Amino acid sequence: MEWEILYYRKENLHSPVEEYIDDQAPKTQAKLLRNLLLLSEFGPDIGWPLVTNVRRNIWELRTVVQGNQHRILFTVLPDKRLLMLHAFKKKTDKISNRDISIAIDRLKEYKED
Repeated sequence: MEWEILYYRKENLHSPVEEYIDDQAPKTQAKLLRNLLLLSEFGPDIGWPLVTNVRRNIWELRTVVQGNQHRILFTVLPDKRLLMLHAFKKKTDKISNRDISIAIDRLKEYKED
């Protein structure tokens, strides 16, 4: 059974992760979508270099395109579901606390709904 990919939706309207993907160049979009497809097939256990654990239940999907590092932060939900929380271009060696906080806040909001 494949994993189901879900997208956090702000006020049930738009998805920041889908918007991030849509705003990228076609080559970057293709690689991001390919990695999401691999994630849906194998889940977070696909491991390095595509998936790493960032915090307790926050994971990152890693995509590199022409030296640019794109990240999608997600969480694992019951019943083989993955919730995409936040996407960004990584510019430093470490993921910023701000980006992790955005993902955590969105996860809290999702759980409250």
